Amino acid sequence: METPKLPNINPESNPPKHENRERVPLVEKLKSVMSRVAQEVNREVKERYGLEGLVDESLHIDPAQFAREKGGTYDEADIFDDEGAIYAQDRFNCSADDVGVQEFYKKEYGIETPEGIVAKHREKKDASKSNQAEMIITALLHKVLKERFLVVRSAVYDDYNHGMDNLILDKETGAVICAFDEVLENQGDRERGANKKIEKIKRVAIKGGTEAKYGIALKDEVLTRAHVRNVPVFYLTLESKDLIELTDQLFKNNPDIAEAEAKLFAHLVGSIKEQKEILQKLNLPATMKRSLDSFENSLTVLEGYISKSVTAVV
Repeated sequence: METPKLPNINPESNPPKHENRERVPLVEKLKSVMSRVAQEVNREVKERYGLEGLVDESLHIDPAQFAREKGGTYDEADIFDDEGAIYAQDRFNCSADDVGVQEFYKKEYGIETPEGIVAKHREKKDASKSNQAEMIITALLHKVLKERFLVVRSAVYDDYNHGMDNLILDKETGAVICAFDEVLENQGDRERGANKKIEKIKRVAIKGGTEAKYGIALKDEVLTRAHVRNVPVFYLTLESKDLIELTDQLFKNNPDIAEAEAKLFAHLVGSIKEQKEILQKLNLPATMKRSLDSFENSLTVLEGYISKSVTAVV
């Protein structure tokens, strides 16, 4: 099986440290990147598989397209209920019905309704550093792997309820190879955060993996919206100190892979391999063992990209 070619890595594309950066907030740059990638994904999925509107402008799988009326698998009422559950969870998380919180938002932002508080809460969440890390990793995986893999952000419902930020589908084998749960690290807390994440992915694996109510499946060259199960979950990390440089690289939309991007990708794949080996030593359900076994071919392809990137950088 031939590994797709990795684009040329161009260390010169890294901006000089003294270069004046564009005065565009990082989160706005990343939203622009997500919108661009979403257009690419939707265009490819429509042209290649005849499936329209798979993701929204933030690259999340769009549950609205799963309605039976649109050829999907769920009643509109079911999708509406899921959206309501997400809203209720956000409303609870930001304490929008607490009088003290309402007074604070009125004084600080001029917001006078619980609905306005929820909207502001979501705005802050979208702009958070952890969400920026998720967008960076998603965009990088798409940039490097798009010839072979379909990389999308999971529906918000599955993020909230099944602990997954991304889904990756192998366009050659049809396997949904894994889901990712991203985490942003500050210097010095890598070991502590890694231990917590390892325990989490162990628990998920022992239970048979995670699922995506709003997922994707590929069989006999036909891509469909589907409920997928027994998906292995891995965690991916990005250090906060790298946010600015990686955001700038992705925002430039240079087809070449910069050195910083190559290093992050190698780190991500190496981490996935280590976690897979840890999971395979556990007493797992047969379904999870099969999922990890089917992941082996795809992992070999991912490692092939690392080999090419290391050679190019050296």
